[in-house]
Amino acid sequence: MIRNKLNDNFGLKDGGYSNSENTVDLPRHRWYYYKEGFSPFLVEKAIEQTGIKKGEIILDPFNGGGTTTLTSASLGLKSVGIEVNPFTAFLSKTKTKNINLKELKSFKSEFIDSPNAAKSELLGYSTFSQKDGLNKWLFNDSVLDTFESKWQLINQLDSRNLKDVLKLTLVSSAMENCNAKRDGKCFRYRNGWENNGFNEETFLKSLERNLNIVYEDIEKKKILEKVEIFNGDSRRVLNSKKIGGFKLCVTSPPYLNTFDYTDIYRPELFLGKFVTNAEELYNLRLKTVRSHIQAKWKHPSSMDFGLLYENAIKHVNENVENLMHKNIPLMIQAYFEDMQRILSVLKSKADKDAQLWFVVSNSAYAGMEIPVDLIIGEIGTKVGWYLKEIGVLRYINKRKTKYSPEIKELRESVIIFSNNK
Repeated sequence: MIRNKLNDNFGLKDGGYSNSENTVDLPRHRWYYYKEGFSPFLVEKAIEQTGIKKGEIILDPFNGGGTTTLTSASLGLKSVGIEVNPFTAFLSKTKTKNINLKELKSFKSEFIDSPNAAKSELLGYSTFSQKDGLNKWLFNDSVLDTFESKWQLINQLDSRNLKDVLKLTLVSSAMENCNAKRDGKCFRYRNGWENNGFNEETFLKSLERNLNIVYEDIEKKKILEKVEIFNGDSRRVLNSKKIGGFKLCVTSPPYLNTFDYTDIYRPELFLGKFVTNAEELYNLRLKTVRSHIQAKWKHPSSMDFGLLYENAIKHVNENVENLMHKNIPLMIQAYFEDMQRILSVLKSKADKDAQLWFVVSNSAYAGMEIPVDLIIGEIGTKVGWYLKEIGVLRYINKRKTKYSPEIKELRESVIIFSNNK
């Protein structure tokens, strides 16, 4: 029985393994704080337990900010990441790049001191800058113009690695000078944002500080193994012949929480010119796992996900009046259909003694905690994985809303599958 595999006394419980808070001080990880990630120590623990050898592949099909690939590369191990969001794919790849420090040092003064000679294309676009009829905006004009001037200067360089590292520091510095900050599934404006005075001077201070961090980290922590990062929908990329067998997969798919991660990283996508208009952003949404209701994606057709799923979806369908949106039951079904597809194709790519570490959180809808970890455990066994354990990593406080107020916390777990007993 699946519930017997749930370990509430898991050895990694409450050890900070399922969140990225400890990355803010770690070399290269700290180049850009990716809040939705897990700890590199979880990757290290999985590597230790599976006994990965040189040449064997570590895979992350939801690579996000690149914790799995960066940790693996730092240890001299081969790794492959797949990430649908072009900004975070860029982020994860850039954090593993080595650059010529002499070249960075010689360019730094010119980079910082060069006069602003460009106007940002984002001026007046959507909520990116001040304009008539808008009460709040993400960036002050001088921040966007300074960003664009430095971006154009970078494009004159020959070294691709140096270009990418500098562009990442630019985006990071811009977000430090943004009038709003990420908070869950949305952006919230900083307290007193109108008086923060973000401008060219504050942006350049952030930029210089971030360049110093990059210099220090590259000097201290060389990458020992190149990584492969594929930017695309993992549901499709995994079927590619380019993705071979893996010995270990450590990953965390989007949670079943209605978060639209393309919207959460909308500023970075536009700043980095990964998307240029609303249509491109919407098309990107259509490529993501169906864990949100912000796009008209293809309706699911499967529903054979086990008894726990049947009980959960029955309850949700019978209590639709207690949902924030009528399409949530459809989203839940589509999410588990995506998880089944991912688990199935991962099984076909796994080495004979491979392990899969799958980090997920439960969700709450219509006054019921949906046991996502147990349902995925059932789905995994249906497609041929052997379920070793569902280890509870922590209990997280549920965000306060008018929906499911009686549920105060949600379980976050790592589901450990093996390709054999």
